[in-house]
Order: sequence, then C-alpha cells, then structure tokens
Amino acid sequence: MNEPTDFPARGKTKENMEELKRAEKKLEAAEERLKEETALWRLLLEQSRDGIVILDENGGVFEANRQFAEMLGCSLDEVYFLKVWDWDGQFPREQIQEMLKDVDESGARFETRHKRRDGTIIDVELSNNGLVYKGRKLILCLCRDVTERKKMEEALRESERKYRELSIIDELTRLYNSRHFYSQLALEMNRADRYRQPLALMMLDLDNFKQFNDTYGHIEGDRFLSSLGPMVRECLRKTDLAFRFGGDEFAILLPMTALKGAEATAGRIQARLADKNLLPEGAGDFRVTVSIGIAKHRYEETPEEFLRRADMFLYTSKKEGKDTVSLSTSKKHFDHA
Repeated sequence: MNEPTDFPARGKTKENMEELKRAEKKLEAAEERLKEETALWRLLLEQSRDGIVILDENGGVFEANRQFAEMLGCSLDEVYFLKVWDWDGQFPREQIQEMLKDVDESGARFETRHKRRDGTIIDVELSNNGLVYKGRKLILCLCRDVTERKKMEEALRESERKYRELSIIDELTRLYNSRHFYSQLALEMNRADRYRQPLALMMLDLDNFKQFNDTYGHIEGDRFLSSLGPMVRECLRKTDLAFRFGGDEFAILLPMTALKGAEATAGRIQARLADKNLLPEGAGDFRVTVSIGIAKHRYEETPEEFLRRADMFLYTSKKEGKDTVSLSTSKKHFDHA
C-alpha cells in the first residue's frame, strides 16, 4: 500500500507564497505612488507663489505652505498652532465661524486683510472652496498678498483725483474754473427743471481792479485774488459753487435758492470784502468793491439764456454805480463805509 504524498499541499503553499509576494509588490508600488504623490503635493504646495492654507471646519490649520507662513511673518511650525481669527484682520471671530460653515465646493473669492505677527496689516486677495477628506470638511484657501498693488492703485486714484482737480480748479483763487462752470451750470439747471426747485446764478465783477493792478502791480493783484477765493467760499453754503469766470469776474451757482436768499449771499460777500483787509499796506482810502448781477432760473430756458440774463444784471450794476447788486426787479446799493 502506497504512503500518502504532500505534493499538493506543498504546491498550494508555493502558490500562496507567490500570491503573497505579488501582494507585497503591489503594496510596495502603492506605497511608492503614495510617496510620490505626497512629494508632488508638497512640491506643488511649496513652489506656489501664493500662500496656501487648508483649514478644518473649526478654523484650525490642517496644512499650510511656507509662503503663507512668510505672509504672516512667522515660521511654518508656528502656523499650525494658529486659528484663522488669529490672523484675520477684518472679520470678527463669530462671523468667521459662520463663514466656515457656509463654504462649499463652489467657494468664494474676496479681498480681506491679514494681521502679521508684528501687528502690521496686509491686504490679501483670498480664494477658497470646501472639500471633504476622509469624512472631514476642509477649506482650501489660496492667499495672495496684494498690499503693494493696493498701494499703487490708491496712488493712481489719488493722482487721477489731483489731475481732475487741477483740470477744474483755478490755480490762483482755488475756486472752480470757467470750464467746470459750464458743465455744472447745465447739471444744476437740469436738476432744477426735474424737481422744480429754485436756482440762482450770481455774476460778480471787481470794481477798480484794473486801477489796483496799475497802482500796486500784478504781484499784489494776484495776492489779492488768491485771498479773495477763500473769502468768497466763507460766505457760501457747502452746496453753493463758486467759479473764477475769467480775469476779475466770478460766477456763483446757488442751488435751492430763490432771489431773496441769493441777495442775502451777495450782501455777505460785499460786506466781507469791505471788512477784510486784502489791500497792501499803505493803500490808504483805495478800495476794491464788487458789482453783482443775480438771475433766477426759468423753467426750461437754455444755459445761454440764463447766463445772458445774469450778465445783463451785472452790466446794470457796473453801469449804474458799482458796488451794487442788481437782480430781476431791483437794484440795491450797500453802504459798507
């Protein structure tokens, strides 16, 4: 009788060993791929020019790169001990917590401000979106320091503002210039027509100013005009607009003002001009006064018609005595002696 053999068992064991080796190789390959993917992820993370931080849903740091740490002025190790509200310089903690809850896969993009370790504030452009990793909600945030860009934009805006100002401001008197007058005249007339509101236009011309220049020189004349501008503004409301129309002639637009109110403003200007010593030392009894014409806006008239009527009343004041105020129905002389 033949003894039983173990060849089948040995064959099975050999097959299992080979299967185990194949499984080990697959595992080793998977581990190698994981290492490579991890290395690639870390490389991408570190090579990014933007700061990257991954938050958990409680505001803690799950992962971050060195660029983000440098943005905050601290080490990468220190970042992992921070919460998002430790560096956010714009939103309160409670609002940030609500924002974390609301972040989803669609994400958001906005500008915010981050607080660096030394207390300085930087402007940051932030893009985020939510994701799920191993059952946890995470928020991926891409952060770009735009502080210098914001400074450049602000400098550009300031430069544009100054340029616009220079284009509409008379350099000597610091009142608006005649170019700006015509655009504002049309604007205020349209507003007055639309809302059926009163609007007055005052034209002013300095009396004896040519004689003043001939006597004391143009330098003193320019000094007089540069002092006259602020004095006129002091007599006006914030809503009133004063212009140097040309030479020694000026215009004032008075929105929401009827003739009586405009006449009172004219009286204040003449009184201030009489009281304020704008003349050079030793001028004696020499006086520079102002003649004024006032017109009230008529519904749907043209700017040319409105200006022509105000000029007509100014001409009346100059022709009939100077240092007077002429308006639609009267001419008044103010004694400032």
